[in-house]
Amino acid sequence: MALGWKGQYYRYREFFLNISSFYKQRADLRAFLEIILSLTTIIIFLLFALKPTALTIISLLQEIKNKQETVATLDQKLTNLNTAQDVFSQNQAAVTVLDSAIGTSPQPDLVMQQLEGLASKDSVSILGATVGQVILVGKIPAKKNSTDLKPLPNGANEMSLSLSIKGSYPNLIAFVSDLENLRVVTKIDTLTINSTINDAGQTIIAVIGGRVPFIGN
Repeated sequence: MALGWKGQYYRYREFFLNISSFYKQRADLRAFLEIILSLTTIIIFLLFALKPTALTIISLLQEIKNKQETVATLDQKLTNLNTAQDVFSQNQAAVTVLDSAIGTSPQPDLVMQQLEGLASKDSVSILGATVGQVILVGKIPAKKNSTDLKPLPNGANEMSLSLSIKGSYPNLIAFVSDLENLRVVTKIDTLTINSTINDAGQTIIAVIGGRVPFIGN
């Protein structure tokens, strides 16, 4: 067993010695191997040296892409804002009318002035006018849904209104029509017309129940 091991050793040693002798004799082979080993060493070092740089470049490219997407989104938002500003400028007059049609707070004094103006215009007499309880200053409490009346669109706040007027039937109808088209929006919920005849003649009274919406907080 030992002789077999030594035989193998001597044979391989002779093989390597022959290769070494051949390598020393052939200058071209020696130069070629040195070039191959040098290139291999350079490639290995380059791989280890360039890997962090490559990872950094990939990270930067991804970051640049994300920032480009962010810039594109911001540009689109700016374009939309400019468009909205142009539309707002073109409809400035309508916006002013809208602000007076639906106020940000209840305005019972303004509503009463409008009603008095309509009564004078349509030749009817206001017998009585009342408005519901509202908060003029401060935070408006949460609105309680009524079981009898349909809620106003978009959850708008409301100020209830009750009005009694007297006049001829055509004038009362004209008043109701003008009230529906009044700049200050009024939702008419109920309308009752009573007619009585006495010694003084016929008396026609209309009782109107409605709500005036406002934006609130």
